[in-house]
Amino acid sequence: MRNKAVRKILSVLAIGAMVFTMAGCSSGGGENTGGEDTGKTEDSAKTIGISMCAIESQMWAEYQKSMHEACDEAGVKYTESIAENDVQKQNQQIEDFISQGVDAIIIAPADGDAVVSAIKKCNDAGIPVIMANRAAGEGADVYATISSDNKEMVKREIEYVVENAPEGTKYKCLELVGSLTDVNAIARQEGFEEAIAEHPEMFELVATVPTEWKGDLALTGVQNAFAADDDINFIFNPSDALLPSIQSGLQQLGKYSKVGEDGHVTLVTFDGAADAVSAIRDGYVDVVSVQDATKQGQLCVEAAVDAMDGKEASDYTDPGFEVSTKNCDTDYADFKGY
Repeated sequence: MRNKAVRKILSVLAIGAMVFTMAGCSSGGGENTGGEDTGKTEDSAKTIGISMCAIESQMWAEYQKSMHEACDEAGVKYTESIAENDVQKQNQQIEDFISQGVDAIIIAPADGDAVVSAIKKCNDAGIPVIMANRAAGEGADVYATISSDNKEMVKREIEYVVENAPEGTKYKCLELVGSLTDVNAIARQEGFEEAIAEHPEMFELVATVPTEWKGDLALTGVQNAFAADDDINFIFNPSDALLPSIQSGLQQLGKYSKVGEDGHVTLVTFDGAADAVSAIRDGYVDVVSVQDATKQGQLCVEAAVDAMDGKEASDYTDPGFEVSTKNCDTDYADFKGY
């Protein structure tokens, strides 16, 4: 998984925890009453447990909203818990759902491997499990997994950069990595490193910074990377949740310039948050690969309803799409991000 290019691995120490939270994000559970009368009385007594790792980004907020709306549309009840990225808390919350006797559980895991033990308890209780956005680790028996094609999406972003780079451009790259226990983060890292390895004449990976999805580590990583090599002119960001910290770091360094301006640092990001799309339209971010959070949330609920009705399971891999400075005002003029 490691790129063969010469790199400097930066050791980053957390100064303090910066937690991205949004209104309504708490560790307690919430419950609806099934929404409006949809006429689907056969599902009126059924309840879905929704276990969220955290609501730390605009993408996750849209995912959550989409699931709530889909439950209301389907005429099923839901009860929800937010684990705040605490794997032990999430496992306990899932066990609480089992005790409550829910009919299906949707899990957006903080750690796909750590949640396996809780999924096995769901299996023992005969409760179907649907994985939201992140796959479960080995040993778990799940009904369906709704996720993104993370690696291929990142590869398409790098190809966009290659196709649109001025002739003779050489990039010295800073790679930010999410959590090393997150299958999505690993897939995005692999996609990035494999893609730039196909163009060794254009890309040199000079720094890799683990962030654990924390903004303070991303900010410190940007500052330390540029202190070590001021010629860095490319940043790969694995999630829009880290974008404000990256922007702050570049602004402090006097390197936050628009595409085409002298000193512009090419910035590739991932998720499709409103902040990222806005920054693309303003000319500061080059490209974002967008997960269809709305559709994924809907499909998670549809899968849960199918599971409760005894229908055949079906996984879904979201192909995603890219919004860039080239197409943001044409192909995606109506897309504002999540």
